[in-house]
Amino acid sequence: MDPQAPHSEQAFLLFSVGPVQPFIAAARTLRDLWTGSFLLSWMIRKAMEPILERLGPEAFVFPDMTKDPMGVKNLRAGGLRSPCLPNRFLAEVPAEDAEYLGWKCERAFLAEWRRIGDRVKAALTEEIENKARDFHDEWEESVERFWDAQINSFFDVRWVALPWGPCTPAVIEKVLGPKEGGRKGDSPSAEELWTERVQLAAAVLAAQKAIRKVTVYQPRWSGEGIFPGKCSLLGTYEHLGPAHLERAAEFWDVFSRAISINGTRVRPGERLCAISLVKRFAWAVYLAECLGIDPRKQRFEDTPSVAGADWLANVVVKGEVLSDWARKQFDTWSGHWMYWREPDADPEEDRCPTEVWEIIKDQQKRQGRPTPYYAVLVMDGDHMGAKLRERPGRDHPRGISRALSEFSVNRVPAIVENHLGTLIYSGGDDVLALLPTRHVLKCAREINEAFHQIWREHKIPGSEATMTAGIAVVHYREDLRFGLEEARQANKRAKDAGRNLVGLTICRRSGTHSWVSIPWEFLDVMDEWVEAFSVRNGRPAASDRWAYHLYQELPTLEGLPVEIFRAELKRQVERSEKATKERLSPGAPKKASERVVQQFSRYYELMQSRGEQMRGPGDEEVLRQFVAACQAASFLTRRKEE
Repeated sequence: MDPQAPHSEQAFLLFSVGPVQPFIAAARTLRDLWTGSFLLSWMIRKAMEPILERLGPEAFVFPDMTKDPMGVKNLRAGGLRSPCLPNRFLAEVPAEDAEYLGWKCERAFLAEWRRIGDRVKAALTEEIENKARDFHDEWEESVERFWDAQINSFFDVRWVALPWGPCTPAVIEKVLGPKEGGRKGDSPSAEELWTERVQLAAAVLAAQKAIRKVTVYQPRWSGEGIFPGKCSLLGTYEHLGPAHLERAAEFWDVFSRAISINGTRVRPGERLCAISLVKRFAWAVYLAECLGIDPRKQRFEDTPSVAGADWLANVVVKGEVLSDWARKQFDTWSGHWMYWREPDADPEEDRCPTEVWEIIKDQQKRQGRPTPYYAVLVMDGDHMGAKLRERPGRDHPRGISRALSEFSVNRVPAIVENHLGTLIYSGGDDVLALLPTRHVLKCAREINEAFHQIWREHKIPGSEATMTAGIAVVHYREDLRFGLEEARQANKRAKDAGRNLVGLTICRRSGTHSWVSIPWEFLDVMDEWVEAFSVRNGRPAASDRWAYHLYQELPTLEGLPVEIFRAELKRQVERSEKATKERLSPGAPKKASERVVQQFSRYYELMQSRGEQMRGPGDEEVLRQFVAACQAASFLTRRKEE
């Protein structure tokens, strides 16, 4: 086929769904967070079905669908995995079917969303009829007023069907402008024209998205003209149930205590809209049944359990970790118990069973309480759109799609699991996970190394891609949404600082936050510091007092030559106690000060090599960042409450 023929028989179908972040991030529990992510991947897979059935997996340019990781058969055969499909896809389809397939994909996505919503609605209505009969009529009235209106108004589905025939080089140049390095009127090769048509499809979709969707949300008016309060998680929608304030409080109190479906329930104090209820109960009511999985066996850790995963791994009862044993023995577990001083310290949590409490108390005496902080890790590739266009033609982006599929499905989950983390999403070049603080830097480094390894194994031509990571260390009592936003902001700041970096934000409970940028090449030093600041086999941890003194002296040191900072750094470490020197320089404590000065020199060179990407006066910024990195490494091992 001549790609420049006026009536080419192929077309691009570019499909996208939003809003993604508001849907996923509207979560106060890891169950909500994971389910929101899984739901989107599940429904995107449903949207792909018309193309898969008509043309097969080879039609997709991205993501790679040859192994169909979110297909029901593969999920059942290979075990449930973390969601791995992005919110958009690109496929090559026959031009004569392009519009019809786009419409079918949209219908498939929205039909599955409504089907899941209907199943959750029916299950909750039955539960309320059986366990909260006094509120049944008010529930039914609110469902009739709000449920369908909320479900139908949330998602914004956009797609572009771009026939190749009309998209001649002249048309593309008129819309996109002359390509960089080319001359007006140059005739592109077939591969170049293919790539330019992909760019045109993306530009058309971007233009569509620039026109904001006018959401048609029109809940039915009630005779009294009263609307309920807002949803606890999605404040743009009203919660279900009674509209009157006192009656609503009674209803949601009963709901939190009495309504439970396969172990899933609403927390005390929550009042949820239809979208939030679907996210909360979709797994228990619908998804687990589709996959033939007992919903009670799919475990979702709470944030205290993520924070205390290291501590918990040392508490083994009859061959099982305490949390697993407690679930089997008492059908319940709460990570909050590890931090309590009494077995019934929080009336909003289940009382800790006596046998479990005795084990926890004994372990607290042995190793104290676990750290109350956990880490949110956000990672993604840098300039991936440009990487996909780096070589003309379909083979290059397809090769990258295959590599990214193997990276996200086969490499990332094992790395996160090995570091006692909880993987929320791994699709393409995007990763979202929650981890114990002591493991997060090692985990990020191994994921970055796996990303580069995949790139080399698949022999992707052109320059090797890089990744940027954002990490937020937050207290388990903070709202989960706060931690997610801080991690995304850390990632953004690292991107703004030049990319190919780790941005680490420490969100202290006291309210003092700090941020540091760390080159990937310096993470091995950070790992050494984390190890030094940790208690190991009865050996005391290194003190960070020397770093605190440097922090206090920064206003003076910033205005002096770097050699003065080196000398003061050496002096502060030399003044440290013997145990600190032994941990900072194992086997050669007398050289601890020289070793730390060498580490500073390495950090200084790495940061200076980034040149114009650094903000502000170079030396002053590097000094501040180095001291912040020292203090951050110490904080990652901290166990005390603030």
